[in-house]
Amino acid sequence: MIEPKLYARLSTLCPNVYPNVAPANYKTPCAVYQCLETETFNTLDGYSNDSFVTFQISISSTVYREASNLARSIRNSLRDWQEDGVHAASWLNEVVAVDDTEDVTLHRIMLFFKFFTTD
Repeated sequence: MIEPKLYARLSTLCPNVYPNVAPANYKTPCAVYQCLETETFNTLDGYSNDSFVTFQISISSTVYREASNLARSIRNSLRDWQEDGVHAASWLNEVVAVDDTEDVTLHRIMLFFKFFTTD
């Protein structure tokens, strides 16, 4: 399964990593990852363990440069990621936004990746 491997890899790059949603009173910088889609394959013999999995990784920081540098580090680390069970990674898109709806303005960078995995 890719999620534990993704968490471990992100944790080497960012001090605060959370699946799906950051908890209340979270610290920045942080990365929050979500699985958006899983595409599995049917073969003539039945279902395959191979799949394409799409993840969104949202980086948040109170300092734009910090968010930008962290996004670049994550993008570079995941773009060529290959290890047991992860055979290819593709960077799909990046969205930059500012969230000023909270007490502190947050700079957010959302990265979208598609991974080819086998379990």
